[in-house]
Amino acid sequence: RSTDAGQAGHLETHASQLAEEHAVSPRPQMKVPLIDRLADLDRLLADAYAYFSQISEVQGAPSRAAEWLLDNYHLVRQAIQQIGEDMPEGYYRRLPKLTTAAMAGLPRIYALACELIQHDNGRLDLDRVTRFVRTYQQITPLTMGELWALPTMLRLSLLELLAWAVVRATEMDKDVSQTLFEEVTPSGELSSDVAVANTITGLRFMATQDWETFFETVSRVEETLSTDPAGIYADMDFETRDRYRKVVEDLAWVTGRDEEDVARAAIALARAAVDLARAHFAPEIAEMDLYDIPRVAHVGFYLVDEGREQLETHIKYTPAWHVRVRRWLLDRAVFVYLGGIDLLTLVVMASLIGYAYTAGGTALQLVAVALLTLIPASAIAVNAINWIVTHTVPSRMLPKMDFRQGIPAGCRTMVVIPALLSNENEVESLLRQVELHFIGNTDPHLAFALLTDFVDAPQEHMDQDDALLDQAQAGIKALNRKYGNDAARPFYLFHRRRLWNPGEEQWMGWERKRGKLNEFNRFLRGDDATSFIATQGNLDVLPAIRYVITLDADTTLPRESARRLVATLAHPLNRAQFDPDS
Repeated sequence: RSTDAGQAGHLETHASQLAEEHAVSPRPQMKVPLIDRLADLDRLLADAYAYFSQISEVQGAPSRAAEWLLDNYHLVRQAIQQIGEDMPEGYYRRLPKLTTAAMAGLPRIYALACELIQHDNGRLDLDRVTRFVRTYQQITPLTMGELWALPTMLRLSLLELLAWAVVRATEMDKDVSQTLFEEVTPSGELSSDVAVANTITGLRFMATQDWETFFETVSRVEETLSTDPAGIYADMDFETRDRYRKVVEDLAWVTGRDEEDVARAAIALARAAVDLARAHFAPEIAEMDLYDIPRVAHVGFYLVDEGREQLETHIKYTPAWHVRVRRWLLDRAVFVYLGGIDLLTLVVMASLIGYAYTAGGTALQLVAVALLTLIPASAIAVNAINWIVTHTVPSRMLPKMDFRQGIPAGCRTMVVIPALLSNENEVESLLRQVELHFIGNTDPHLAFALLTDFVDAPQEHMDQDDALLDQAQAGIKALNRKYGNDAARPFYLFHRRRLWNPGEEQWMGWERKRGKLNEFNRFLRGDDATSFIATQGNLDVLPAIRYVITLDADTTLPRESARRLVATLAHPLNRAQFDPDS
């Protein structure tokens, strides 16, 4: 342990020295792109594998290095393929390149990866990597792109060390291949057998680590955004946090500012909003319920929502003309969409009417052409505009909270199935369906209910009504006995009586499906003036229901999807607001 501690201390000291020595430029003259070197490595290692395979057929594996490569070549191939996928040219060009030392023109993060591989001769330990990166960033912060690229560069450096070892263990031309691994020549005496074993073990290590967690552990931008005054950022899911960070990265790139500066600017705007909000909200932000926190107090308001322009003004960013045009169109999306359909419809109709006119059509015939082509022309326009929109407007992910550990009590939700009790088979089908929804979406703060009516009838009560209602109630009781406990009984039934509908001249559930949902929402709010006549389940929890998810009887609720829906609805930026004017 003392030896490991000494090596770790030496590595951290070396990280500090590198941070002081390195000078970078985001757009310097580059050396040969690393992706080209990867192709050379691929050929060299393939030749080595073929060389060892040929010898082993005659005399067996000539060395331990050969055994390691022959048994684990699939790991080498996987690493080469993953590096190629994770290092596209545009991404590579945005990595800061060194302008000093022998590695000038190569990415700074590649130099750090080489140092890590070289220091321990290919042995990797995540704690050491984390300490190394943190120590380096105490002097020189790394960009988020560099941190994401570190696993890729470590794989590449491991392959280069493997190439060094393979060349030593074979009769291959060392002069041809020496430039492939000049940056990772191991420290001290290292045999080829040990080097190959270390690199293969390192590739296995790389495939088993959670690099997303590593990134968030060492990212300075992540650390800054986690100080969100609303306390929301750290409780969001990874995809949402990553979207926020991507905005910071893009704004830093186009403005030439440090990523931390952009993140701090967004946090500063949120804190200013908190100071203003304290004059209107009695409790501190930290003491507020998720639903009481003002959205302007959340850092995301300035990164992905209406406060984006405030942040851009704060960091002195002027959007390019095409960005301004796109924003103008999106701000008037309904007008642009419907206006585009109308305009294209008129163009199609005008073309057909013009053709009829040139063919000698009379005024009456031209009117007939206009009337006959109106619907086909509008159909063509709708299809064309929809095609244009779907191919030019990217989908935007809604921000979400991270409810993987369960839906919080403040977001208690009920999944409801509006349906008709028409016959015994239908009742059994509904009970089976609500049970399947529960099995795939089990959560103590998630309940499941049938909202039912009797079928339309010529009189208020029919002979089979009581039997069907009893069957449904008994089924809900059975499900609660099967899956419930003293703390929670997740299944409910809410049934309405028939009312006379003079327009239909029938006795029926008021407003059918829409009416059930309307009355159920009123019922949740404590309104007793509804047409519900039978209920089943613990009604004491109803006032705490925040959301209602509605499903048709033939709709499936995929596993854990209810939790993700609630996590989306609960995010402050997705919360419905009252219009300040109306």
